[in-house]
Amino acid sequence: MMLRRLVAVLLLLLSLNIFPLPAQAETHLYQEKPGQVTLRSQQSLQDQAQRSWQTILFKRYIDNQLEGIFLRLVGFPGQVEVAPEQPLQFSIADQFRWQSQPAMDGTTLMLPDNVGQYDVQPLLENLDNDTRLVLEIPLVSGLPANLVAPPAVIHEWREVTQFSPHS
Repeated sequence: MMLRRLVAVLLLLLSLNIFPLPAQAETHLYQEKPGQVTLRSQQSLQDQAQRSWQTILFKRYIDNQLEGIFLRLVGFPGQVEVAPEQPLQFSIADQFRWQSQPAMDGTTLMLPDNVGQYDVQPLLENLDNDTRLVLEIPLVSGLPANLVAPPAVIHEWREVTQFSPHS
């Protein structure tokens, strides 16, 4: 009986590794410091090479003034090195292409090599539906990492974009 339970547990663990569960979204509103409020959406997505990336979309207000809407992409250290001054490319159904420039403030410049941060406010404020987006992350190697953000992720990002601390 004990052996049967052990085999069942091992099979369950193996099936979770072979067929991983979809990532669950995490949206948080928090006060980083007095006068600074941030709403954040965090997702885990995989690129075409099956490397995991944390996608962190955040909208920050300082003294009730919008600082911006940024997308931080975090690859696994040692596996990827993001090209720090190259734009992030977006496409919708292989038709619409848009570029987001890296955010080049003091905090962003101190991020590790496996992290890129981009100003996505213009894109998200003009995106009027929950569509599948393909993100092309520029890497130092010259070969970009491609992530697919499904409509559910875009829906959450649009909700973050519409958030106001005054409402």
